[in-house]
Amino acid sequence: MQMDYSIALFIHVLSMASWFGGLAVMVIWLRKSTRLNEEGLSMKKSMESIHNLNVRMMIPVAVLGALAGFYMYLSPMWSSNMPLWLTIKERGISIFILLYIIAFPIYGGKLSKRAQAESGQAAETAVKRYIMLLNISVLVLLFTIFIVTIKL
Repeated sequence: MQMDYSIALFIHVLSMASWFGGLAVMVIWLRKSTRLNEEGLSMKKSMESIHNLNVRMMIPVAVLGALAGFYMYLSPMWSSNMPLWLTIKERGISIFILLYIIAFPIYGGKLSKRAQAESGQAAETAVKRYIMLLNISVLVLLFTIFIVTIKL
């Protein structure tokens, strides 16, 4: 295996693991803030912090992982007849990363603003929608990790 491919693989795996772990922590943080809202833990502040963390850290990590994966995909190590697991991962996760980079900050920003502007049940609904988006992202990443691990 060439050194540049090994470095790209390391960056790719590190980025995907960081992305998965970061999203899982965000889900736990927001769930806890919705439960402890009455006890003084500000659900709105948590939502704002999570959205800023997502835009400033998780999106660059996703881009870095995608770039490293694309570099490995273009390497001469893979021929034109790729295995099924690699095709699923390459096409599926690439589309997901593009959606995550473009749509998540826009829709997440709208939900964050809605949570800041409203109070009570309406704010909690906006936070729960954001939690749902994070959960979907975690599940897509988990499915991708599963496909790559069993190498269909």
